[in-house]
Amino acid sequence: MNIETCKKYLGFVYRECDRFLKDGRVTDDELNKLIIEFHRFLDQVAESSLPSEIKDKIADLQIAYPRTQIIRGYGYMFSVTLTLGLWALISANLRQRKRKRVLENLKSDTVDTLILIKRNY
Repeated sequence: MNIETCKKYLGFVYRECDRFLKDGRVTDDELNKLIIEFHRFLDQVAESSLPSEIKDKIADLQIAYPRTQIIRGYGYMFSVTLTLGLWALISANLRQRKRKRVLENLKSDTVDTLILIKRNY
């Protein structure tokens, strides 16, 4: 991986976060795909010959969302709705907020890293 590829991928992550946030709803599937792609990118960066400053900055990027919450899908929410009613709506709303917060943080960190790379390299 070279610096240009790294910049393009960081731009891709930024645009994906922005796209998911604009439609107002972040699904488990969208977040799961982004997490998988992002971890592939982190592995490629770690194995690349990029400068250590860039590697360290990219290694600091995180998607802080537990996989156990991604595995729970709409079937889980449907069963919770049938058994607990209002609690299910509150739970779904809290999960949605957390997904959005995770993407907002990733988007912000990604653009900061991208600016650093563009300025210094």
